[in-house]
Amino acid sequence: MPSLPRIADYRQVVAEHEVWLAEGENGLEAALVLDIEPGDFTVWSVAVAPEAGGRKLGAALMAFADERAQALGYGSVHLYTHAKLTQRIGWYERLGFTITHHEDMADRRLTHMRKTFAKAG
Repeated sequence: MPSLPRIADYRQVVAEHEVWLAEGENGLEAALVLDIEPGDFTVWSVAVAPEAGGRKLGAALMAFADERAQALGYGSVHLYTHAKLTQRIGWYERLGFTITHHEDMADRRLTHMRKTFAKAG
């Protein structure tokens, strides 16, 4: 079953979301797609090219998402992934995310997660 970002219409994604790219000597290495709504800041997709793996680009993009959310005044970052991707869920937990709830869809179960920032002061 393809992930939601793999079946998306990217003309629409680029028109409606913030898209950040990491390029290297051989072209595109990683991408971050942010869905920024008045009430929620969501990491819609984070992807690293297989040949760019092992360099912590995914962690760098997630740290950038945190910085971007805070710069825009959000107190948290939301994301969701397929519930079967337990290794990815574990990685998100190591980045400070906690599971908030599950969402059953017709063809998959999503795990929603949130990372809340400590209040300054």
